[in-house]
Amino acid sequence: MTTLVVAAAAGVGIGFGFYLAIAPLVLLVPAFYLVKYPQIGLVAFAGLTLLVAGSLKYFFGLGQFQWVISGLGVALLAYTVLQRAYASPSIPSSDTGLLAWMGLWWLILIFSSAANSLPILDWLVGVRIYLPVFGIFAYIAYCNPNERLLKGILIFMLAIASVQWAFCLYQKLYIVPSRLAGHYPGSAWDSIVGTFGGDKFGGGESGSLGIYLSLMTTLAIALHKQAQLKTLWFLIIFVSSFAAMAMVESKVIALMIPAGFFLVYRDYAFKKPVVFIAGSLAIAMLMCGLLVAYYFLYWQTDNNKGMFDALFNQFAYSFNPQFQASTTNLGRVKSLLFWWNHHSVLDNPLTLLFGHGLASAVSSSSVIGEGVAVRAQAVMLDVTGISKLLWESGVVGSLTFVTVFVLGFFRARSLKVNPAVPAWHRAAMSGVEAALAIMPLAIFYEVTIVSSPPMQFAAMFYLGYVAYWWRKTQSKSSG
Repeated sequence: MTTLVVAAAAGVGIGFGFYLAIAPLVLLVPAFYLVKYPQIGLVAFAGLTLLVAGSLKYFFGLGQFQWVISGLGVALLAYTVLQRAYASPSIPSSDTGLLAWMGLWWLILIFSSAANSLPILDWLVGVRIYLPVFGIFAYIAYCNPNERLLKGILIFMLAIASVQWAFCLYQKLYIVPSRLAGHYPGSAWDSIVGTFGGDKFGGGESGSLGIYLSLMTTLAIALHKQAQLKTLWFLIIFVSSFAAMAMVESKVIALMIPAGFFLVYRDYAFKKPVVFIAGSLAIAMLMCGLLVAYYFLYWQTDNNKGMFDALFNQFAYSFNPQFQASTTNLGRVKSLLFWWNHHSVLDNPLTLLFGHGLASAVSSSSVIGEGVAVRAQAVMLDVTGISKLLWESGVVGSLTFVTVFVLGFFRARSLKVNPAVPAWHRAAMSGVEAALAIMPLAIFYEVTIVSSPPMQFAAMFYLGYVAYWWRKTQSKSSG
């Protein structure tokens, strides 16, 4: 009935030429359904972020669609605030501490932005980058969604990892040859990004996709360990994800999957050492196979000195303080040295400790072009997540950001053995625990959880998932 009324009103508006009044009127329909069925907003955010937005940006250049998803995240945040303010919560207050640390990080960003007198549009872009995904955390943690919904989204995230190989194969067979033929700058393999998006013939989210595949593989390992995922489905997820990994060319995978396996199975090191050693050897062989595949697919050249030298060089350049891809694109280590060389306690303690403010390290935006710090330094400052954090929120803000994940890790470690948590979710919590240990380390390699939308969603979902079960189990124990 509501839809019919809005449609009729919109038709009347068009008939009389009141076009500006139509847009907010049409938005009443999704707003109505979001208020009545907020879980739809969570599901839509997951699907649009992991599957649709990146593809639209990659194939059609519609990066602006991310603003639509951002609006959805802000709506979920607003719903949570209103629900907590006016409704009687079904779960008594028993917080994880995550919200306090997130709030402190936001205060640092706001203080830094105000102290550096950022333009209004820079505030807008910065808030758009960070605030919407906070709505995911807030809704899961404080609106008590159905646990079956959370299980369903985790399964959906596994499914997303399982289909990436098809998109990667298309990009490898059709997009990469076109990029090579067009002599576009940069590595042609950066165009293999699955559904994670980016510039088709420029830089993409290949690194973030590799990290996402590693985390989902770790989640599958955790579920299979506790007999909550059948062997057939585990093999499908693992093999399909591995196929995508082989095409993505993301070296960090060779470190992250062994780390994930160790975190999930570390209790077996003494309880079941034979199983632990056998599993470790199997993972090591698979990762060696992955690196060999990278060598023959991507790293082999006519003048190389051999496989081992090529493998060494591919890892070594990431730690080379002198390496930079171009005059404006600094290497991972050099970007940190560049930040250090441009900050001093004696010169400007404000920017050292609290950064330059929201969006100051953004290297490309359809709204502001470049962030204020990027314009001042004339180089890319968001090479990695840690470099972006340091420029925008300083040392204090960066440490605060990482502390959120450290606290989440310890909360998840407690929950994975809590009998009040259902068996399936305890198994999933083991994978979440591993992910929350790996995610803050990944910011030294890629922007990932700092400003890559799919990884931001994964991070906030995991933190919300931990907060949800923490509050639920604590309320049961206190009741």
